[in-house]
Amino acid sequence: MEKKLDVISIELKVTAVQMNSEIWMQGDLEITINSIKPYTENDIIDYDVLFKSLEANGEYFIFSCCCGVPDCGGWTNGIIVTHEENIVQWMEPNSNRTWNFDKSCIEDNLKNIIEEVKIFKLYFSEKQIEYVGFGYNL
Repeated sequence: MEKKLDVISIELKVTAVQMNSEIWMQGDLEITINSIKPYTENDIIDYDVLFKSLEANGEYFIFSCCCGVPDCGGWTNGIIVTHEENIVQWMEPNSNRTWNFDKSCIEDNLKNIIEEVKIFKLYFSEKQIEYVGFGYNL
C-alpha cells in the first residue's frame, strides 16, 4: 500500500529590520505542512539541521526556539526522520504527528530558495543594504 503524501511548502520570507539607523534585510525559511505551520511564531527553522535531515535517518531538531535552544521552545524531542526510497517521513514525538513527503519536492523548494537568495543579495548589495539570515554565506 502506498503512503499518502503530505504537502510541504518551504518558502523564503524576507523582511526589513531596523535598529537605530542601521537597516538590513533578514531572510528566514518558513515551512507549512498541508497549509499549516508545524511550529509556533516564536520558533525558527534550523536550516543546517534541515539540510542534514535530507541525507540520513535520525533525530533532528529542525525547529527551535528563536534563541537557538530547542528545549527553550518546548522541543524536548527532535523530529524523527526516516528515508524510504524517495519518501521522507517526519515523526514529531512532541505532539505525535507523522508526515510523509516526496523528497524531491523538498529539494526543489530549497533549490528555488537558494536561487531567490542570490537574486535578493545582488539586488540589496546594489542598494548597499546587507542581507542576513538564510543563505547569507552563498
